[in-house]
Amino acid sequence: MQHRAMNDDLLVSWKDIAAYLKCSVRKAQRLEQRALPVNRIPGTKSVWASMAEIDRWLASHAVTAKTTPDQLTARAAKYPDDQSVIPANSVTEKARWERGRLSRFLSWRVRLLLLATLLVVTVAGASASMYGVAIVAFGVTAAFAALAYPSLPDNCYTRAVLGFLLIAGMSYCASAASLPDVIASVINMSTLRPALFYRFLTGLRFIPIPVLIAIMLVAARTRNDAGFAESSRLHTAYLWLGPLLLLAAVVAGLNNSGVGHIWQARLSIRWTLLAGELFVLGVNLALFVRGYRFLSAVSIRNYRQLLSWCTLGYLLVALTAAIVNRHWNEIDKFYLDVRRPQAYRARAANAGDGFRNWLKDHRAEAGPDLVSLSNDPEFLAALQNQEFYKQDFDEAFQVRSRAVIYGYKNLVHARFQRPAFVRIRFPVGLAESLKFRPGSPNAH
Repeated sequence: MQHRAMNDDLLVSWKDIAAYLKCSVRKAQRLEQRALPVNRIPGTKSVWASMAEIDRWLASHAVTAKTTPDQLTARAAKYPDDQSVIPANSVTEKARWERGRLSRFLSWRVRLLLLATLLVVTVAGASASMYGVAIVAFGVTAAFAALAYPSLPDNCYTRAVLGFLLIAGMSYCASAASLPDVIASVINMSTLRPALFYRFLTGLRFIPIPVLIAIMLVAARTRNDAGFAESSRLHTAYLWLGPLLLLAAVVAGLNNSGVGHIWQARLSIRWTLLAGELFVLGVNLALFVRGYRFLSAVSIRNYRQLLSWCTLGYLLVALTAAIVNRHWNEIDKFYLDVRRPQAYRARAANAGDGFRNWLKDHRAEAGPDLVSLSNDPEFLAALQNQEFYKQDFDEAFQVRSRAVIYGYKNLVHARFQRPAFVRIRFPVGLAESLKFRPGSPNAH
């Protein structure tokens, strides 16, 4: 009977210890650093604890946490043999207690202030299209959030907010790295910059599995970090959502990209594009498998390992995404008529005069690049006689400053020393005034 009573007092796993403490496994493991009486079996990862010892530990910490220095002094005098009481019968001990409370308060405030400052810098850089500043700020913010997370409340709301910030930063950096090249090669793009939401949403197709893992970590917190072995719903959701997100990413990459025309024209760059897309898909598949193995445990802990895999995978994906997007811009520079074979013409009578008249009434929307085109005889002649080709860009994401990109072919481009497209970002009002309408498709 005594042996049975001893067994009833034992907790033989982190899950049992956490259940007894009514907290998550991760929090129970953190409490071990604060002298929670947990015993380890040498040579194994097994742990065990005694309910009685944990009860004594809880009682001593409850007394300490809820007692002021003056109360501790009185209690120490009344119960001199009670080791759970921290003596506070000196001015030094009282000062130390107060400093500790102030330090904890300031530490939390300082972390919150630093995180808020980093977010302001990041958002300001992204809004101002300062891509280098925004990318660096996102990286610093992500690193700081990862370091500060253990000191923050570990609940689904904290995870959801941090997960949203990390996914937004990953998506932004994957798409924004190639935008300086686009801005430099499209006339008037520095005035009518890419839509803000375009930069955050187009990069999502490169990171479907990091998005899935972030969702799973938030959902797991609602179940006290139970893994797939304890939660069949999370297991099913992971196995269904993973392939669906991968399929959605592939479809997003193919949809309206003109890749079919690129292959029909047998452009040599098509193999580089294919290799890049397959590499991104392969990295996401590897993360899917790694994530499944990690989340298949009875309880989820030691997130650093999973986050390190995701970080390494994302760095590979972000580099590949920058290369792929840069190649797509190269295609638009030199083969826009191949990628988008539908030809357009400015149908307005005397389009050159119409262009100048519109600029006079809309100086605020024009910008210096468009104004300089009003005196460019080559551009004015192209408006009257040449075919234009439309480059699909951020139209679906525009909220204000709506614009569209049209380009015409210059047979001897001064910058590239070979035939290339002069691409112009027109305000929508100007494009409508010039009456760009589809003409006969260009045959290839």
